[in-house]
Amino acid sequence: MEEGRQYRMNPEVFRAASSGDSSFFENLEESMSSTLLQVTFENNTVLHVALQFKKFDAAKNIVNLSPRLVYEKNSKGNTPLHVAAMVGDTSLVTLLIKHANELDVETGGRQLLSMANLDGDTILHVAVRYGNFEVVRELINENDPAELAMQVNKAGESALFLVVDSQDYDIATHILRNAPNCSYAGRHGMNVLHALVIHTSSYSNTRDFLPKYLKCREQDGLKGGGRVLVAVIWVFRFVKKVVEKWPSAIEEGDDSGWTPLHIAAHLGNEKFVKLLLENGNSPAYVRNTEGLSALHVAAKEDQYSVIKELMEACPDMYELLDNKGQNALHAAAESGGWAAFLFFRKKPEFEGLINQQDEEGNTPTNLAAINGHIYTKFELGEGRRVALNATNREGFTTMDNILLRKKLGSWPTVSTFCPALLIVGARPSLRGVLLKMGIRKLDPRKKSEMAGDDKDNGNGKGMSQSDFEKGVSKTNMLVATLIATVTFTAAFTVPGGFNQNGKVGEGLAVLRNKLAFRVFLIANTLAFGLSTTSLLVQFMASILLTNEVSFHGQMGRRAPLFTSWSIGALLSSEFERKKALKAMFRKLVWAHLELSGILSV
Repeated sequence: MEEGRQYRMNPEVFRAASSGDSSFFENLEESMSSTLLQVTFENNTVLHVALQFKKFDAAKNIVNLSPRLVYEKNSKGNTPLHVAAMVGDTSLVTLLIKHANELDVETGGRQLLSMANLDGDTILHVAVRYGNFEVVRELINENDPAELAMQVNKAGESALFLVVDSQDYDIATHILRNAPNCSYAGRHGMNVLHALVIHTSSYSNTRDFLPKYLKCREQDGLKGGGRVLVAVIWVFRFVKKVVEKWPSAIEEGDDSGWTPLHIAAHLGNEKFVKLLLENGNSPAYVRNTEGLSALHVAAKEDQYSVIKELMEACPDMYELLDNKGQNALHAAAESGGWAAFLFFRKKPEFEGLINQQDEEGNTPTNLAAINGHIYTKFELGEGRRVALNATNREGFTTMDNILLRKKLGSWPTVSTFCPALLIVGARPSLRGVLLKMGIRKLDPRKKSEMAGDDKDNGNGKGMSQSDFEKGVSKTNMLVATLIATVTFTAAFTVPGGFNQNGKVGEGLAVLRNKLAFRVFLIANTLAFGLSTTSLLVQFMASILLTNEVSFHGQMGRRAPLFTSWSIGALLSSEFERKKALKAMFRKLVWAHLELSGILSV
């Protein structure tokens, strides 16, 4: 066998197998039996080729002539049975299994069914990957003799996980119902529940479901809309069956320790959260590798309904801390979420949460200030029970962190809410006062840390605040210079030109009495003045000798404002210039017509 496989397949043999020429194989002489051992460049045998092109009769003749070919693998490790599963022909699958049983009554069929390719995929993996339900029915009817549903590939994926991941719900239900033993494992440490939560979160609320339903209805008509409705009904029933069969799957985390409940909390899927906690609340206390519980995740992602659902099921889970010693309010303050504060602010446990310090001594209020979340800080500062003047391990209070940002110029609107915090009792620490007076210097590491917090300030490119402002400054100077140049030139090249007839008004603009011309002059003058002012402000911001970074930042931010106004004025002047020229052109046309009439007479 191995010796014969060294021969490359003859083109005539390939054409016979791919076209289904049964007579070619029927008339094959015994002396030419080595022909069946020829392979293609990818080590496909004639049986692989015949199956690939769904040539049942040719495949039957080949198997009768050389039964051992059913076990041969190509370069990817696929047996002929793998190929039959890919093309989805149940008759071919039945044929191969039948011949395998004839070769070895004891284990022939089971051995062939259990053979895996280089990726570790069995025939069942291949069948579900290609969505061939009929093949799956043939393999797993009333039982699973080869225990295919228990096998996982090299990526750690079971057939059930693959079919749920591809959202083939009818196949998934069939496997779960008919396979006595079934694996629910998935890639990267996930399981079937992880895949279900991820793929069906859009079905859990009307806001996301309706657009999805309408889109499918538009693309595939009633069939598409019906498929979405079936998915909604099926998914929750299927989840219940999975939970009943494998209760431990709820608490199993992936490679990062994220359980299905973590993902449901992250996506705001409160229905799934409720479903996963029906049989007990222990999954809610599971933390991932960062120490985050589902409550931390929900607070971080601003998922109010999930927070409410979790707290109703586990009223004491607010005590859970992550690896940094932070509670759910810390997570919300760090990300700028409102939901956790809105939920806890009127709860008796709020005072303990809001004043709790993490391993670095930061309360949620401090973290809100450090990360620049203005509205969250107002929400925190409204309560009388909030310790706004608590210091962290560096000795900074909430007000210190705000003032430090102001000093670094990384928070342009800080002056608008500092007074409000002063009113509710926020004060700088002794160290903060010394820093402001210049008696103490800020640690360079702290300075870079504070400045580094402002990366990706809405510019979408992850650049720092200072780099972004430099780019804006350069663009502003270029645009302002161009506008100043254009408007200055326009002042000397007025539309319609000047009067040069040697009469009264010589040297004045021809269109000086037109309203459009006057508006043009006013708009052009404004554009020139504003663009020049923008350049002047930009220049002053760059040369003034002051250590107040925020002053330079504010000056630099004012310059583009003047430029934008000058652009508006320039557009207005251009519009009026065209109106004036149009009026002059109309006058010239009428003069030409009158002259033509006189000459014709």
